Amino acid sequence: MDAVGTVIKPHPSVAHAYQTAGRAHGIALDRETIRQRFHQAISKYSVHAFQTLQGADDPLRTDEKTEIARWRAIVNFVLSPQPEKQDDVFRQLWDHFGQADNWQLFEDVSPALSRLKDAGFRLGLASNFDHRLRPIAEQHLSSFDLRLFISSEVGWVKPAAAFYERVTRALDCGPDEILLIGDDWENDVQAPQVFGWQALYLDRSGKPGDGNIPNSYKTLGEAVDALLAR
Repeated sequence: MDAVGTVIKPHPSVAHAYQTAGRAHGIALDRETIRQRFHQAISKYSVHAFQTLQGADDPLRTDEKTEIARWRAIVNFVLSPQPEKQDDVFRQLWDHFGQADNWQLFEDVSPALSRLKDAGFRLGLASNFDHRLRPIAEQHLSSFDLRLFISSEVGWVKPAAAFYERVTRALDCGPDEILLIGDDWENDVQAPQVFGWQALYLDRSGKPGDGNIPNSYKTLGEAVDALLAR
């Protein structure tokens, strides 16, 4: 499964955390402005875009150093701190999102994972994250014996074929034996299917779908129902 947006979510919200960090360093921005800037920054500084700006040979490669630099760029874009405050603001937010208490499971996650575990499935997270995911998973998901495949450790981000290839090799099984459930249409559905994985799309938006997306579900419980019914 994917992690952020599928299994875990920040709590308090991203906008709340950024606003709090900004205020601590004399930056007064309302949450709606922060939300808008954050969405812009995530697009502007996706790994692909960021690595392209850095002149990387392959823009889908990543590591811990790259993730730190990329998130520093995102924080600076959103909050525009004074140069002398940039390190302090970034460090506060980097540490904040590395603390497990600032994340929570979606309420349908534990029941869904329990059902899959009882049915004999091997469980894991395949996430575009960094080492901070490990203590978060340890606190919230330790009872499920999850394998963690984190992009900064794998060396590639979804949707790179190398990401899915390395996960497949680590699991020592065929691509068609792996199913990914996630909330990102490209990273968690289209790209893994090209590599031969199965995939289910989780749309937690609550908005009506257009009815044209196969294997699309509003809750993790619905996705698990469909999987167990196969």
